[in-house]
Amino acid sequence: VIVLTDQPLRSILHKPDLTGRMLQWAIELSEFGIEFQPRLSKKGQVMADFVLEYSRRPNQHHESSEQEWWTLRVDGASRSSGSGVGLLLQSPTGEHLEQAIRLGFSASNNEAEYEAILSGLDLALALSVSKLRIYSDSQLVVRHVQKEYEAKDSRMARYLAKVRSTLQQFTEWTIEKIKRADNRHADALAGIAAFPIKEAILLPIHVQANPSVAENSTCNTIEANQTDDQEWTHDIAEYLRTGTLPKILNKRTKSGCKLPVSP
Repeated sequence: VIVLTDQPLRSILHKPDLTGRMLQWAIELSEFGIEFQPRLSKKGQVMADFVLEYSRRPNQHHESSEQEWWTLRVDGASRSSGSGVGLLLQSPTGEHLEQAIRLGFSASNNEAEYEAILSGLDLALALSVSKLRIYSDSQLVVRHVQKEYEAKDSRMARYLAKVRSTLQQFTEWTIEKIKRADNRHADALAGIAAFPIKEAILLPIHVQANPSVAENSTCNTIEANQTDDQEWTHDIAEYLRTGTLPKILNKRTKSGCKLPVSP
C-alpha cells in the first residue's frame, strides 16, 4: 500500500521509542506493508494552498495594511540533480510564507533565478499585495530589471519581458541586489527543491512542470527565384532525365567530366 502524504509519518511510526497509542498504531499498520511517499502538488496549486493557509489567520487592521510594504526574498538553484527555486514572502505584520518549487525541466542558474521571481510575484498577487520589495542575490537578473544591463540572450529577454509585465500589476515595487549571506533562507529552500524529491520528504515540494516563458518556434524557408516561370524542380528533373546541367552550374564545369545519370 502506497500512502501519499506531505507529513513525516514514516519517521514518526518508525521511531524506536514509541509508546502508548502510537505504538499500537504502528503495530497494527505494519501488517499492511505501507510505503510512504511524498505528496506532490503542481505549481498551480501553490497559490491556493497559501491563500487558504493565510486566510485562516486573523486579519487585523486590513484596510490600513493594504498599502504597506511586503518583502519578497527569492533564489534559484541549478544543479546536476535538478533545478529548484525558493521564495520567502513576509507580510507587513511579520508573517512569513515560504515555498520550495522543483522545476520539472532543464534550467540554467539565470533561468532558475527568473523563475523564482515570477513565482514570488504570482504569490504576492494572489494575496492582493500592492507594494512589494524584492530581494535577490542574482546581480544579472536584478540589473536586468533595473534596466542597467541589457538582456542580449533571447530567452533572458523573454523572461525579463514577463517580469516587467507582471510588475506593472503592483502599485509600487522595488528590487535590490543583496549578498548571498543575507539570502540564506531562500537559498536553502531552492537547494532543497533542487535535490531529488525522496531526499526532501520532510518539506512539501511543489513541482512546476513547464517554463514560465514559451520557446519560440522558427521555420527556415528558402525561396527560389524563377525568371522563366518554370517550377523549381525543372532543372533537377532535366538533369536526371538527360544529364543536362543547369546553366549556372554548366558555366563552372570546365573539366569535361560528366556527372552520373540515373538510368
